Amino acid sequence: MSRRKLTPEYRSTEWVAGEGLKIPVFDMSLADGRAKGRYQAESEVLRNSLLELLFEPEELASLTIVKPDPNDSSFDPLKNIDFGDGIGRRVAFSSGKNVYFADKELSTKLLSVFKTQPDHACRYGSLLVSSCNQGAKLLDSSQEGETLRLKIVDSQSDDQSEKAKAHKWQTGDCHGKILPALAQQLGGNYNRPFQFRFAWMQEWGQEDYHTPEISFLAKGTLLPDANLTSDLGYDIIMDRSSIKGVAKEQLAELIPCGDYEFPKAILGNRGNAKVTEYENSWQFSIWYSEAAIGADIATPTKVEAQKLADLQNNRLQLAKYLVEQHDKKAAFQSSLHEDSSGLEDETDEKAQRNESRLISILRNDKLGQLLDFPKVVDFMQEQLAKKWKDLAIKGAIHHGSAMAQPCENLQPGTIVAPHLRHGTEVIVTRYPIVSKDNIRRYTVDNKSHPELTQYKGCVFIRSDQAMQHHQCDFDGDQLVITPAS
Repeated sequence: MSRRKLTPEYRSTEWVAGEGLKIPVFDMSLADGRAKGRYQAESEVLRNSLLELLFEPEELASLTIVKPDPNDSSFDPLKNIDFGDGIGRRVAFSSGKNVYFADKELSTKLLSVFKTQPDHACRYGSLLVSSCNQGAKLLDSSQEGETLRLKIVDSQSDDQSEKAKAHKWQTGDCHGKILPALAQQLGGNYNRPFQFRFAWMQEWGQEDYHTPEISFLAKGTLLPDANLTSDLGYDIIMDRSSIKGVAKEQLAELIPCGDYEFPKAILGNRGNAKVTEYENSWQFSIWYSEAAIGADIATPTKVEAQKLADLQNNRLQLAKYLVEQHDKKAAFQSSLHEDSSGLEDETDEKAQRNESRLISILRNDKLGQLLDFPKVVDFMQEQLAKKWKDLAIKGAIHHGSAMAQPCENLQPGTIVAPHLRHGTEVIVTRYPIVSKDNIRRYTVDNKSHPELTQYKGCVFIRSDQAMQHHQCDFDGDQLVITPAS
């Protein structure tokens, strides 16, 4: 076999209009002759990410995603990868199970946002590639005629005077405020907080504007509030806890609290707050008595069991049901951010891709003409078996959830939940549930802060109770809220 045949097919990153940034995927679990690893048939597509706004497409040409072989136990499984083009690449950052390789010039640029703490390229590299589903924008004063007016405060500071100043601006751990009109430019709503991504590059600084002297990324949530932004001369109030990639001990020195004016910056909306339905989990059920489970879980579970039994005898209806359940699960997962473990889901990527393909077949087979094909039959039987298993373990009850937002002057044991009736007793938790202490009872007190009831898809809670009882900050975490009766 010739040397040429052993060399992997070379592919490069490209931006395709109407699709997004297409990054080739080199899978180390695949074999190409005697060579270790080869490119997957399909590139990974990023849409509305910070990465594609930070760089021109040609600058990203060498970027390649490497998927490590989970069965490779060697000391350095990512050493000496042959990408097939003779370009020397190095690890630039990682996101989840994906490791992003780039040539020396690009990797140096990518690592500049983690200048003081390069290891954070692994911890926060996902901020570069996470899709801002509602929209992302390069805010450029040379094009729009206005700079971005940003105030940085620090609700988590060890300096009590800084902490006191932050209280006025009603920020929290990774939470800030935004001008409603700016939120709407990014696909937001005036009455919904959203999960944001932000990027600033040091080279964008100009002599006439006060800007940070270091590049950084930021993430968290922003609540539209004209009273605290435009009325006081700001576009964004950002809590310094949102800033990532800068060493904590250097953060106060490199990015002091105060007023800034950015001639250029990138801002993205990863998702607007919305009330989401959670399936029940064994993590929740194990903390309740047999009598409580029998009273609250057994009855709806029996009803759902009968529904599944009926579907077994009607394949066309079963196909429709599986598509609906898949779409519901996809909508739920899209509401989670990349740092959230959510509910247990150990399905690997290959299985997910296979499931998506077969669901697509079921979705488009309106007349059931393909339901006798062996592969389709096997898939539907496997999915039905999973539904029975989930029903046995989790039961058929569901919980509501909403995006957590801070409100410091609530009475202990109370929350503001605009989607629930005032006075409702609720059970609040957040997955994963570490102990019974993570499951707490609160009273919905919407009358104490009527100004907050205009907001949708969120729940307001004291930050001390959020952290102490639920290990929850305000960067997009969802709190599970269930009426107690």
